[in-house]
Amino acid sequence: MTRTIRTLICILPIFCALPAYCADVVKFKPLAEIYQDANKITLKTPEGVACGKNSILVADTGNGRFVRYDRAGDELKNGVEIKLEQVPYPIRLKAAAMDRVLALDGKSRKIARLAADGSFVGYLEYKNVPLPADIVPRSMTVNAKDDVYIVDALGERVIVTDQTGAFLRQIPFPKENGFISDVAVDPRGGVYILDSLKGRVYKAASDSAPFQPFASGLQENLYLAVSMEIDPQGRIYLLDQNDSAVILLGPDGSFQGHYLSYGWKAGQINYPGQACLTENNTLIIADRNNSRVQLFKVQ
Repeated sequence: MTRTIRTLICILPIFCALPAYCADVVKFKPLAEIYQDANKITLKTPEGVACGKNSILVADTGNGRFVRYDRAGDELKNGVEIKLEQVPYPIRLKAAAMDRVLALDGKSRKIARLAADGSFVGYLEYKNVPLPADIVPRSMTVNAKDDVYIVDALGERVIVTDQTGAFLRQIPFPKENGFISDVAVDPRGGVYILDSLKGRVYKAASDSAPFQPFASGLQENLYLAVSMEIDPQGRIYLLDQNDSAVILLGPDGSFQGHYLSYGWKAGQINYPGQACLTENNTLIIADRNNSRVQLFKVQ
């Protein structure tokens, strides 16, 4: 009951009476729901989404395809189907420079490089990566230099490469971690990883620094966060898959609020897969079990 009350307080567009739960009085305003492409083919359990400068790419996982939408401000238009035999089961996406996208295929566990128009460029081919030789990527991100950060679930590390896959460095996971599901890089180059099972966020502050605890004790406010985004102010958005919610952390790792709720109506989400954040503070969520994409203005 307490969690339900807290969620309602945080999403209502009024002054937040409980500052410990909504410290910055942030609002998530629903903007739109996208259910289909331009040919009226409906989305089916989309798991991934990537926010580019001029477009949004959706991993329409259940249909084994991508859908590319043109973005004009907070509106998505068109919706072009893209099918790639090299990526038959896309599950996780990440935007790179010039509207290019990295796409993780859930069957081959390969990371594909896609051009701005969604065409296949090639796979990320790892070069000179230290042992273990087998790499099992769980997710990935890029920094301002377009270097790639890969969560290697098997090697229990974050591998950093350039856009061609040439090895730059690696950062081992913290000892006694639960399950590291995502990685993010802040505007200053700090590297963050999300431990879904233990409800923790770790940070490596520099090129040579190991991961240190950044935010812990979050189990009271989330169940199983699977996706992490960082805005220009350094706030962290955790997408909670099992609780169908967004948890907001401050730049210092402090809890800032529990937003959204489970459901199928506009503004509610159901077992979401991934979120991405545009430069104008629009959070776009792959609303997996509702088979749609939702847009929220963060105010």
